[in-house]
Amino acid sequence: MPVRRIFLTGATGYSGQAVLPELLKQGFDVTALVRRPATLPGCRTVVGELDSLERIKGEISSAEAIVHLGSSRSFEQELTLKDDILGTSHLIEAWHTGPFAYASSPTVQNLPERSLTEDWPIDIQNWYDMGKFSSEFQLRLAASSDSRGPAIVLRPGLYFIVNPRVHDRQYLGQIYRMCQAGGKFFFDSEEGLENYGTSFIGGTDFARAIVLSLNIQTTGTYNVASGDFTWRELIENINRCGGTRADFVVRPGGKPEAGEWRLHQSRFYVDSGAFRAHTGFVPQQSLEELIEEFVRGERATAAKPA
Repeated sequence: MPVRRIFLTGATGYSGQAVLPELLKQGFDVTALVRRPATLPGCRTVVGELDSLERIKGEISSAEAIVHLGSSRSFEQELTLKDDILGTSHLIEAWHTGPFAYASSPTVQNLPERSLTEDWPIDIQNWYDMGKFSSEFQLRLAASSDSRGPAIVLRPGLYFIVNPRVHDRQYLGQIYRMCQAGGKFFFDSEEGLENYGTSFIGGTDFARAIVLSLNIQTTGTYNVASGDFTWRELIENINRCGGTRADFVVRPGGKPEAGEWRLHQSRFYVDSGAFRAHTGFVPQQSLEELIEEFVRGERATAAKPA
């Protein structure tokens, strides 16, 4: 029987702003968890915190699927333990039936210079990644011990999701501001300048991936991305679209100096072949259109009254 009723966390957050409209567009009946009263056209809202869900446990149990996007996005131990690890635990306790889709991160595998498959070893470096992997572990353990439904863990590339009303808590905004200031980006080799980079996913593509994931019948972990870019490609496209003049510094064996920014010195790309094979997912958003939209969004943010 097709899933219709969704319980959604993180609806007002960075990725939720793209996922909620897509769920509604596809005809799902969405109940969204919000921390404070909010009007979200097209869906019901319930007020609560992830670490105290007892009062709304019935709302969660009656859903036919759970989409868990909520996260503190914190590197602090206390917030990660309370909002991410404990919060996910409470959500799993209330999960009754149907698929449970969780937005994790490929950074739980650190930043190796290779194309990552889902079975690459876990290498936790900070509390943010600890929160993501602990939630993955709890979810997959619950799915294997009960018959409630499949646990689908998605590890998306770097988000390109633009909304001037929602603060960019990743570092794309920082890169843009560095470009605006005519800053310099440091690389440790000419090879690194040409090759270092990461995978990305657009907001619309990620929302479509969430919807497709609800059709997966078996528990699993899946990388998902729209494509890859090198840091040089990203920065040169921002310069082109935004009229900025950021530059590059290559200093083998050296370190960044004042006014220089050292991006991740790795080629951190994810292999999303497994997700494509299970769902037929085909990315629809190109890097060029996403950067143009991103620059417009950053300009709109800068133009808002303080």
